[in-house]
Amino acid sequence: MTSQSELHNRLAGDIVKMIVMPPLEAGGDFKDVMVLLESVIAGVVLGMFKLGGDNIVLDTVLAGVKARVEEIMARERLGPLPTKGSA
Repeated sequence: MTSQSELHNRLAGDIVKMIVMPPLEAGGDFKDVMVLLESVIAGVVLGMFKLGGDNIVLDTVLAGVKARVEEIMARERLGPLPTKGSA
């Protein structure tokens, strides 16, 4: 059975391309991509409400997105950080 991490890694890149590329290929811009992303996030969150989630779902998702973006941007700016010593 595939772990959730493996499933995430396999699907995330394809889903990002499916959200970003069609609006740009149709002559759209950053704003058009963001509107599509908002619709996708809203649909997922509403689906979670139907499954018994509550208002914390939206806050949790957005906090996770913000933390993930900050982590990735820092890693790209700084590159891999060498560790000192050994554990």
